[in-house]
Amino acid sequence: MLAEQRRQQIMLELQRVGQARTRQLAEFFEVSEVTIRSDLEIMDAKKQLIKTHGGAIALPSDSPAAAFEERMQRNFDAKRRIAQMAARQIIDNQSIVFDSGSTLLQVAMQMPPVNNVVVATTAMNIAQHLMYRPGLDVHMIGGRVFPSTVSTIVQDSDKAVGGLVAHQAFVGAHAIDQAFDVVDVSEDVARTKRNLVRMARRVVLVADSSKFDIGASSKAFSLSRVDLIITDSNMPHSIRHRLDKLGVEVRYA
Repeated sequence: MLAEQRRQQIMLELQRVGQARTRQLAEFFEVSEVTIRSDLEIMDAKKQLIKTHGGAIALPSDSPAAAFEERMQRNFDAKRRIAQMAARQIIDNQSIVFDSGSTLLQVAMQMPPVNNVVVATTAMNIAQHLMYRPGLDVHMIGGRVFPSTVSTIVQDSDKAVGGLVAHQAFVGAHAIDQAFDVVDVSEDVARTKRNLVRMARRVVLVADSSKFDIGASSKAFSLSRVDLIITDSNMPHSIRHRLDKLGVEVRYA
């Protein structure tokens, strides 16, 4: 089991019972207590839990970090399949842009070994996950911090990362309405998504099927602006039929 997978399982245990002991976790995962303590220290630094003497406790349920972790676990299997398919789009000698969000974090976690790839992202947790990976040159896109998405708000795409024009942008969606517009409850977040899309030659949208046919107040961009949509196989037939007519490549994980 990879370290990130083990930490996801630790999060699930904390969500289930509220606390965990280092010794018990070490026995369950068949690793040393030193390894578990290292996991808990990393997760504490990421504000995913509160490390205690001898173990850890869950964050208060109303904290932004706890809310993000809850979103991470929602439709987790579908998001992981989508992320695995999306990550295969990343190859050597590219520049790529990452939006923030739980599915995008999964894409970063599933990224294969690559060489000479520039990554620019608004997501602090994605930058934190990728910054030690060999073969990557990782940049944070600056802006005001938006706690609920663990990300920054991009005001001007032309100034972002020195005017980078990326080969690909990987973006997510709070919701996709009946008009096939990517929409959000925050105009700041919607504007950021528009700006990220403008930074790239090719746009890949990752969104599980639960995001479709849901409205919100602020439009980010139309699905017609996207080059590839990756979603899951649970998509209702009626929406699949409409997507077929959109003229955009759709892949079902």
